[in-house]
Amino acid sequence: MRRRHLPVFAAVCWALTACPPPAVGEGEGEGEGEPGAEPLPVLDEAWTYTLVDGAVCGNGDPVGVATNRGSSSRLLLYLEGGGACWDRFTCDSGFAFFTDTGIPDSVIRQIESAAVGIFSRTSSANPFLDDSYAYVPYCTGDVHSGQNPDPPHGVQHVGALNFAAMLPRILATFPDVTEVVIAGTSAGGYGIVYQIESLVAALPPTTTVSAVIDSAVPMPPFPGAERGVADQLAAWDPVLCDDCVTAHDQWQHVQSTLPNVRLGLIQSLGDTTLRQFYSPTGVALARETWASAVSTFFDAEAQKPNVTVFEVDNDQHVFVYDVDFAATVVDGVSLSAFIGGVSGDSASVSARVAR
Repeated sequence: MRRRHLPVFAAVCWALTACPPPAVGEGEGEGEGEPGAEPLPVLDEAWTYTLVDGAVCGNGDPVGVATNRGSSSRLLLYLEGGGACWDRFTCDSGFAFFTDTGIPDSVIRQIESAAVGIFSRTSSANPFLDDSYAYVPYCTGDVHSGQNPDPPHGVQHVGALNFAAMLPRILATFPDVTEVVIAGTSAGGYGIVYQIESLVAALPPTTTVSAVIDSAVPMPPFPGAERGVADQLAAWDPVLCDDCVTAHDQWQHVQSTLPNVRLGLIQSLGDTTLRQFYSPTGVALARETWASAVSTFFDAEAQKPNVTVFEVDNDQHVFVYDVDFAATVVDGVSLSAFIGGVSGDSASVSARVAR
């Protein structure tokens, strides 16, 4: 892949909340991270937050990774969400979290106590109940995609550089895992589209990889968003595939070139956050407009053998922190069962709203 200054999709990437198969085919994974990477400190079923050399927030403050060792041979690698920015106005107006402050101690304490949703060690509805966890915080405003430490508006958009520094140490911390699930909410979900190829390349080819992309539907841009999305890409300088012009193209590239990686998309038809920030005008899209676009996108994606979708008829933004995954049911499939299917615990199946 090479770097290209080309438009991505609309302000969809602004989003959002910061809360805390078969094996990969031959030739898709070529290694096990950088040789000699230093493992991160890790405790059994308890969180440890460790700064990573070379990883920084938008203001230059150091940032790290939180680890938590489970009893299974599977690793849940989580990319946090928290908005996005790409110029002085969006960055100064709080469109992205922690770009100007770094990660506060209070937020680090929240991460270190995460025990709900996909991080619950007590809920039988959590498919990751017994797994190990690695939590990647987000404070660069670039949906984990940036390679630009010196834009004119002063925010270091280095999310991709951070991930490149963190990933070898994460994999060195959990050397015996046979499965990796990369999950992300909102901005973190879009980050998966940019980073999953580097994850697969860093793993042995026998490691099973899957992705849970929550409230980060990688649709094409809405008409009228061209100027804004070009500004985003110029600010972030993400890696796109050679033939990719938009982040939607990058998604299509990922799902076609990684056929043995399960890709699960969770999205509501009334997502109040994405309706606001996906709009080319900044005025929230009508619910009907958003729902129609999501449904049309899912009509096509659900036909692909490595993609499943979970389409919810409410206005919720971000699901993986829900206390009870079994409580959300679409067409007879619970959110718990859907995530378990994406992760390989059961048959992978889509769930669509009846029409």
